[in-house]
Amino acid sequence: MEFLILGAADTVPTAIGSSLVQLVTFLVLLGALSYFVWKPLKKVMDERENLIHTEIDDAEQRKAEAVRLKEENEAVLRDTQAEISSMMDNAKQQAKKEQEAIIHDANTRANQMMNDAKVDIEREKEKAIRDINSQVSEISVLIAEKMISKEINQEDQKDLVSRYLQEAGDK
Repeated sequence: MEFLILGAADTVPTAIGSSLVQLVTFLVLLGALSYFVWKPLKKVMDERENLIHTEIDDAEQRKAEAVRLKEENEAVLRDTQAEISSMMDNAKQQAKKEQEAIIHDANTRANQMMNDAKVDIEREKEKAIRDINSQVSEISVLIAEKMISKEINQEDQKDLVSRYLQEAGDK
């Protein structure tokens, strides 16, 4: 049993006792290390592992929240773009209606002005015709008076008519 000799002991019982002492010492040291070092180290490692898991979970939650917010923002952007497009279409339609109304009013006013101008022209034309008829009547009366007052020959009659026509043109 020489293989059991661990120390300088001379006998087997001493070697076994020495081995038992060393084994007990090792187990006590292992227990002390386990209690004073391993448990706190394990506790620190477990806390670190929990912290890492918590941070990973938080990061995943923040990522999910960011994706949700991105989708909400895209939906709001689409809605806003649709609303702006609708507003632009409404504004274009309103502008077109106003343009048509303005053109219609302008055409109505232009037609009214043209009708008023035609009425004024017709009135002035009738007035001019009445004035001309009045002047022709006056000239005819004057010619008749002259002819009655003086008997004239054909040459005198031509001179008289051309003179009265010239006088009527001067008026």
